[in-house]
Amino acid sequence: MRKLFLATFLVSSCLSQFASLARGCAHTGHFLFQSQGEQQQKRIATLNGRVVDARTGEPMAKVKVIANGSDQSATTDDKGTFTIENVPVGPVDLYITTVSYGLVKKTIVLKEGENSEALIALNDDAATLTEKVSVAIDPYEGTETNAASEQMLNKRELQALSSVLLGDPIRAAQALPGATTGDDFRSEFAVRGAGFDRVGLYIDGVLTDNFVHTVSGGYLDTGSLSVINADTVSTLSLFGGAFPSKYGDRTASILEVTTRDGNRLKPAGRVAASLSGLSGVVDGPFAKGRGSYLFAARKSYIGYLIRRINDKNHFTNNPPILNFADFQGKSLYDLTKRNQIGFSIIYGELQFDQNRDRDLLFINTVARANTRSLLINGHWSYTPNPEVFWQTRVFGVRTNFRNDNRDNAILDRGRRTQYGVRSDVSFQARPSHRLEAGMYVRSLGVDSLSQRFFSSGDLFNSLSFNHRGTEQAYYAQDTWSSESVGMSLTGGARLEHSGLTHQTLLSPRAAFGWSVNKQWKIRAAAGRYYQFPDIDQMFGRFGSPDLRAERATHYNASVERLFGDRMRVLAEVYDREDANLFFSLSEGRLFGNEVGFIQFPFHNGLRGHARGVELTLQRRSANKLAGWVSYAYSRTQLTDKATGLRFVSDTDQRHTVNTYASYRFTDTWNLSGEWRYGSGQPIPGFYRQVGSGYFLANERNLTRVPDYSRVDVRLSKAFLFNRWKLTVTGELINALNRNNVRFEGFDGFDGDGRVFGQLTRLLPILPSAGVVIEF
Repeated sequence: MRKLFLATFLVSSCLSQFASLARGCAHTGHFLFQSQGEQQQKRIATLNGRVVDARTGEPMAKVKVIANGSDQSATTDDKGTFTIENVPVGPVDLYITTVSYGLVKKTIVLKEGENSEALIALNDDAATLTEKVSVAIDPYEGTETNAASEQMLNKRELQALSSVLLGDPIRAAQALPGATTGDDFRSEFAVRGAGFDRVGLYIDGVLTDNFVHTVSGGYLDTGSLSVINADTVSTLSLFGGAFPSKYGDRTASILEVTTRDGNRLKPAGRVAASLSGLSGVVDGPFAKGRGSYLFAARKSYIGYLIRRINDKNHFTNNPPILNFADFQGKSLYDLTKRNQIGFSIIYGELQFDQNRDRDLLFINTVARANTRSLLINGHWSYTPNPEVFWQTRVFGVRTNFRNDNRDNAILDRGRRTQYGVRSDVSFQARPSHRLEAGMYVRSLGVDSLSQRFFSSGDLFNSLSFNHRGTEQAYYAQDTWSSESVGMSLTGGARLEHSGLTHQTLLSPRAAFGWSVNKQWKIRAAAGRYYQFPDIDQMFGRFGSPDLRAERATHYNASVERLFGDRMRVLAEVYDREDANLFFSLSEGRLFGNEVGFIQFPFHNGLRGHARGVELTLQRRSANKLAGWVSYAYSRTQLTDKATGLRFVSDTDQRHTVNTYASYRFTDTWNLSGEWRYGSGQPIPGFYRQVGSGYFLANERNLTRVPDYSRVDVRLSKAFLFNRWKLTVTGELINALNRNNVRFEGFDGFDGDGRVFGQLTRLLPILPSAGVVIEF
């Protein structure tokens, strides 16, 4: 009982003292927990940091930095610096982004009583995270050693030029200096007067055969777009001429597309929706950061919308519908620090429909078509030391297609396959010498059926064939460079063999570069290039098994002048001497005053040249204004030795202006625009224009389509949240509503030479909108 009484007394005394103390603190304006508040206040720190471009190290202004958990944020100044006060100590998640750049999460640890500083690398890829910074890299640095003529799109440029309406990276290349096109419905383009069939499309090191969503068979009244999702592309480079020895089997230029790896920091995603379709990308690291994965998919629903509109308005002469879907997957895994394996797959399917009354279609016009494309690519990379990099790829490409006419009869059906292996090694033998060598071996096959019909529906002609052949290529080149004199020399050669033509051909190539000082650079290059005939050209309609490789000799020279760190002026002249080009003449024409129609199979009949100059003013910066203005002047001349005909190339475009500009004026607003102008390209064939009508002529490529001009404008607004980002984009295609037209082939001609059919209008003014979510 005494113990209980004593405990009660002690508790009562403590409560009485606590109450007195509380009353005293209240009377004096203080509180019992003041010392704890002072302790809590000491556990708040100030965060200072700097945001730079991950590729160039350039300080970035107008970037939003959010400290998650503190409701604090800041925007960087012109020097890329920011300050966030009253941030709780301990781990803090920072979310960093600005419009047209990716969302980056960086975790830092704040210590009590310290003003921490953070360096943050912001990547221009809208779905790639990074913690690496490459400081003081030339913003115009190319992807290949000592390449004399290379134009490259970085990720921001690629995404801006890949329209909200389509999201096509190959179409984005149409805005590069030297690229020419006058067709809104096609991804393909010409380079220096040479068509896309002479442009080598490399995807992750694999030379593909026109790997795009398109109707096979060369039908002019259809369209095309890339199978590749623009959100998965890392770099895109166009080599206009005199390209390095690692590229071959093309005589005009090279378009190299490299897809990006998945990020190794954390899972991330990007979902985009527009008026024409839906796309998404998800990527992230494997366990313990030893690899990464990436999955992407796109699906269009523009065909559904067009059908609903046409059915409601009872249209009878409608534009064609291209419905497509594609999927990409890519994975990398580090077996050891020196060995890495990887695998990628790209699959796409296209459904084409003329979308008009069948009575309006001719018997040999494609009414419906289906194309399926597949690319599988596996690689092994070995890096025994910093001086050696060796990569080997095993790949397979397959395209299946079918084209039906208005009566659902087969016009074309076939399968194209390619499988092979390539191996490339790079060795930095000395600081001044870099050796490169490699091999590329592939097997090609075509299984094809082609049919044509009389207007009555009866079969007129049928041709089928199934052929395979192999191609081998081996190359080596050495680049000597000296930083003290700012000079580099590259010499190399490529040896190629075709099992179809039974030719073995050697292509010597050389390049020279000289940095006169920090502002001036001079480049020059020359080389021999060959392109073997396609199997269709040898065994298909108008085919000739006697075809041999066509040949081109390139000469390039350029001068570059830098203004500061971000602006340059580039002037380039070129001469491409062509010989043994493939040519098949099967067009109506005038012979004196008589209308005639003759057909020649493919032969190595054309020789001629392409000469011109390209001028570019470009500013590449992470801040304010970026873009370019380019002008290209080109002249081509070809002669057919079999007939003596002289004419310009089918894609001859004398004057070309390609302009692109982007301006990020706040952390959430960005305005970009593109203007492409081209003097009219020839209407392929023997035509002359009289008033608004067309007649057969005795000269080829005499008449041209009207000049092409298109202005596109895009405005983007970003909404930044603690853990994710929303970007809304509005786009106006052909903002000036220019009446551009294209040649789709005329319907026919009568005995007097009058041609039936007109040129077809391209896209009118067309608004579009899209939404992108990044997390």
